[in-house]
Amino acid sequence: MVVLFDIDKTLLIASHCHFYSFKQAFKDLYKADIILNIPNLQGMTDKQIIYQLAKKNNINIRDFNDIIERIVYHYKKNVKREKIKPLNGTSEILDTLKNMGIPTGIVTGNIEDIAWIKLKKAKFEDYFNFGGFGNEGCQRSTILQLAIKRAEKIYNKINPKETILVGDTPRDMQAGKKIGTLTVGVATGDFTIEELKEAGADQVLKSLKEKEKFIKIIRGMIQ
Repeated sequence: MVVLFDIDKTLLIASHCHFYSFKQAFKDLYKADIILNIPNLQGMTDKQIIYQLAKKNNINIRDFNDIIERIVYHYKKNVKREKIKPLNGTSEILDTLKNMGIPTGIVTGNIEDIAWIKLKKAKFEDYFNFGGFGNEGCQRSTILQLAIKRAEKIYNKINPKETILVGDTPRDMQAGKKIGTLTVGVATGDFTIEELKEAGADQVLKSLKEKEKFIKIIRGMIQ
């Protein structure tokens, strides 16, 4: 069994420094003053957001790696302004899974370097050593598959049906259903319990403070 977590509004909350870095990167490389006006972007990967911003602003991305590097550069430059805080209950859940010997990984829309910075600031980096990241695909199902493949290199063959994906957006739930994982929605982001259920969540929690309910889900799969 493997449990995979989204980052933003699932494990932690942060400021808007992340998207400020997008604006600065586009200004550096394309002299464009972009506006982050993408509707319903919750759960999108950063790669998807970059290409949608480019399309909206009539920009041809010359080198994807260049813009990733500039985004990361500006994020690191401004990260001291980030007000990253672990969400209540997350540390307890991660400690419990660690004590149970259950591997935990990341599936996030964040660019990889930014994801690890956020986890480190929340003091979560020691719980994770693999994942799928938002610079690696435009669809969450793609990065979910990457995370499972990386887990297999460490823990041998993994059945998606024995994998749990935890997230706060419908896109998390839809990705899990597409790949065949069990999906657990947490209503700590911009979506209600009902909206996460409608998106296909197998289980929904108000937050990860509901530790006993979460562990019951785990034990139900182990049995």
